[in-house]
Amino acid sequence: MRVWHYGANSYHKTAHIVADDAPWYIFLLDRIVECICGMIPSIPLPKIKMKLNKEDTNFIGHEFTTWKEWYGDTNQWFCLNVHMPVFYYCNSKKKVHIIPVDYKKLKEVFYESSKEWWDHEIKIAEEMIADDKEDEKECNKKEE
Repeated sequence: MRVWHYGANSYHKTAHIVADDAPWYIFLLDRIVECICGMIPSIPLPKIKMKLNKEDTNFIGHEFTTWKEWYGDTNQWFCLNVHMPVFYYCNSKKKVHIIPVDYKKLKEVFYESSKEWWDHEIKIAEEMIADDKEDEKECNKKEE
């Protein structure tokens, strides 16, 4: 089975069409677990103490934490311990083919069907460009 999608970077004005190849059941498994993840309620986990392993203790700075602090809620726990491993497994079984295309042409072809997405991406790119210009002005002032 092949699934086609596209991606665009409105900041760098680059675009690609992507084809993912995998057996149909890989896409089905990925979609099912993703849907289940969206249905798991966000019930906070109890504040039961747990001991961290040495690596986490060195990173966090203390030896103990609670389930709530470490895992958050049932949705986050499911996402971390079920959804993400399945997602990584499914992606490891996919062959990805990336075709570079002209940004302007891609926008012209797909803008009408995805106006909200394109407008959002362009707005973010414009904000990033404005921030870059402000940063450049600040750097120039410091050099003087």
